[in-house]
Amino acid sequence: MKLINYLLIALVFVSSCKEENEPTPTFAKDYGNGIYIVTENGVNFYKNGVLSSNIFQKVNGIALNNVNKIKFQGTKAFIATEKSLFSANVETFEIKGEAGGFMNLVDFDFVAMGRIFAVDKDDAKVKVVDIDRMEMTSDVETGDSTKPVFIVSKSFRSFIMNGGAVADSLKDSTIVAIDYRDELVPFANMMGSLHIGDNPNSAVAINGLKVLCKGIYDTNAVVNVKTEATLVTINPWQMSITSDVSLTGIYNANNLISDDNDNIYYFTAENGIYSMSNSGTGVTSILSRVSDVLCFQDERYSIYNPADSTTSYFNRDVLYINDAQNSKNTIYKYDLDIGSYIDTIVVDGPVKDIAFY
Repeated sequence: MKLINYLLIALVFVSSCKEENEPTPTFAKDYGNGIYIVTENGVNFYKNGVLSSNIFQKVNGIALNNVNKIKFQGTKAFIATEKSLFSANVETFEIKGEAGGFMNLVDFDFVAMGRIFAVDKDDAKVKVVDIDRMEMTSDVETGDSTKPVFIVSKSFRSFIMNGGAVADSLKDSTIVAIDYRDELVPFANMMGSLHIGDNPNSAVAINGLKVLCKGIYDTNAVVNVKTEATLVTINPWQMSITSDVSLTGIYNANNLISDDNDNIYYFTAENGIYSMSNSGTGVTSILSRVSDVLCFQDERYSIYNPADSTTSYFNRDVLYINDAQNSKNTIYKYDLDIGSYIDTIVVDGPVKDIAFY
């Protein structure tokens, strides 16, 4: 009997030693601050002229398919594919979690109490994800047969754009408001919808809420159906329209973004990239290149003077755009201050999103 006891003790000792000696996986801190470029095939990292391709797959051995969006919170990157939302450490890109159960996840935003509102276009719902557990906890419908495409949040409320489909018969004309907290109480309550212009698809919520509606744009019909885009200003708390400006001669407007001061807006359209004031006036063509990805950056750069060994620092406003017609794998960097292209990045697949960390 004593011999059996000794053997059991020895077995426990050997087993515990084995567990303690098992190596812990280590991940190199190769990423962090830089430019993240999402393609249909994965996530790429660009810094100091060096491109690292498919970093999520490289680190985790997991291929990503139909990737749509990347955003950051704290030390984590969150990547939206068509069917799942992944989280990863932003410095190592080690996977930290996955929330599945989507039909077509196109956008998401971070809201109070450690949650994400995720927009599922094909399910006509906003799905609530617990960030720590990376689990879906509830959902909110955005309307019968709607096609939600974009979300932006402000204070205690999120706004979802029902952006429609291609055919005129499938157009949308509403935005939806969902409140996500009351003081320290988390919830996800549908607060109502508002009818605005045809097919709202993007918005800026720096001072108030400005929504871009692309209009009807169906070039596949027997007779092309096109209506002009509009910029709609909304009181986000009363859910009422305060102004509605038609963008004359502009069709298929999308991807509304702002400079850092909410003074100048930029957007894409059927024949190029435009700028305008935050009120929708002064619409000006910037580039004739057709793009469907647009990103603004107030960029700090340096110039070294070898004559006196000094370095001077400057700021410039730049746009990062893709080429949606001729070379979908190419990103162009355009300097707004000098009106010229200053860099080109070529990645491994059609560009879906560009983000900075």
